[in-house]
Amino acid sequence: MKKTVNKSELIRGMIAKNPTAKATEIFALLKKDGVAVSLPLIYQAMIKNGSPKTMTAVKRGRPKAVATAIPSNTNDLFAAMQTFVSAAGSLDNAIEILSVFKK
Repeated sequence: MKKTVNKSELIRGMIAKNPTAKATEIFALLKKDGVAVSLPLIYQAMIKNGSPKTMTAVKRGRPKAVATAIPSNTNDLFAAMQTFVSAAGSLDNAIEILSVFKK
């Protein structure tokens, strides 16, 4: 009777021996030893093991809007407008820039 091999245990053993190895390197080492494993199985074992070389988590869905600070009182609003006008160069330039948003 053929002895079964626990592939996940072999992968965890390789990760323990080579903690900084990438999944493709572990794949090549196991293939060299004659063990046929898939890359998704290696990634899964690396993620469960907490290996630092796992793929970064990908967040799905729309990116969240960046919240901008809205001035809470008129002094803050006035200061923000002064900053905008000085950045635009003049009041006329600031009005021209704002007219684009009006359309």
